Amino acid sequence: MDSAWLDEYSEKLKALGHPIRLKIVLGLMHNECNVTKICDGLKIPQATTSQHLAILKNKGILESVRDGTTVCYRVKDEAIKEILRRLLEVTNTKFEC
Repeated sequence: MDSAWLDEYSEKLKALGHPIRLKIVLGLMHNECNVTKICDGLKIPQATTSQHLAILKNKGILESVRDGTTVCYRVKDEAIKEILRRLLEVTNTKFEC
């Protein structure tokens, strides 16, 4: 097994270990959103949301797309999407954002 792959996914899984970041990624799997919508949905300050988004983007889990003056975020890593889909499935959990 490739050491670089182990390092990469170990870091990605650590980033998902925070409940807010996990909730952000689960929500973005359904809809891409801008920071304001994410803040409103999570009911946390914009600065806190931005810090969590930066961590997820830095780990390659999310990407941002500029649409005029708005920056929208979406899940970039298909493997992470599949892991979370399977996690919801095997735990018989419904996630609604």
